[in-house]
Amino acid sequence: MAENFKPVKHLIDTHIHFYDTTRDAEMSWPPEDDLVLYQPHLPAEYSKLAKASGVTGVVIVEASDRLEDNRWILDLVKGDEFYMGLVGNIDVYRTDFEFQLKELKRDQRFVGIRPRGSKPIDFSDVIVLKNLQLLADHDLTMDYLTNGGGIPGIATVDAIARKIPELRIVVNHCLGWNFDGKSPDKDWIMAVDRLAKNQNVTCKISGLYQRSVPQPAPQSIEHYATALEVLWKHFGKERLIYGSNWPVTKHTGTYASFLELVDAFISQKGQDAREHYYWKNAAAAYRLPLK
Repeated sequence: MAENFKPVKHLIDTHIHFYDTTRDAEMSWPPEDDLVLYQPHLPAEYSKLAKASGVTGVVIVEASDRLEDNRWILDLVKGDEFYMGLVGNIDVYRTDFEFQLKELKRDQRFVGIRPRGSKPIDFSDVIVLKNLQLLADHDLTMDYLTNGGGIPGIATVDAIARKIPELRIVVNHCLGWNFDGKSPDKDWIMAVDRLAKNQNVTCKISGLYQRSVPQPAPQSIEHYATALEVLWKHFGKERLIYGSNWPVTKHTGTYASFLELVDAFISQKGQDAREHYYWKNAAAAYRLPLK
């Protein structure tokens, strides 16, 4: 258990990745020259360290743009109730998008997709928007990966959220903010404010180690606090979600150290905020069977 971590009713980690670098399958991530990440990262390792820190349930997020890897992940954790959901990946340009969605949805743990592929996605494309509408029609969720904290990425999510207001959108890793220890500028804050007006958008306070400018990432919450306060102000207690981004956390520290870091922020907001952050908001975003 993370030192001094006060228990919550459930502790759901909504952002981890599984993959096996020894498989005979092409991998787009992680890069082979990453000596920390380019090795198998599988349930046996994660389950042990996460449960030791009090985690009670998990949502896996895709680490591959190969359609067949959705099934590989679901089969990997078959029968293990600890793993509650998979945010998979279906090419949003596919003409058979709905068919593939229905096939994967047969497994109730399939909770949505994170669109990502070998080429950039134009989220204003008619085909893409049609398929995202289908995602909403099937009551599934879209995760969005913001690579970098630039305003254009936030604007993209904002546009999707306004065009398809019934689509639940979970933006990963603090909207991609690059934590440099400084206060965010006014333009970024205004973009966050506009995005947060969409009630169908939630934000993961996740990936802090990864998104830190200095590396290895600082272990003090003060380095991250000013940007996190912006997210708290605009998204509030009901639309911020916990995710570790394991195994990327290994570049800086242990699983417990990351949990301690984020709890140093959210615990300041009170126990009710912690309950929302660690499980209630995840249950709402991904329709997890938690009470």
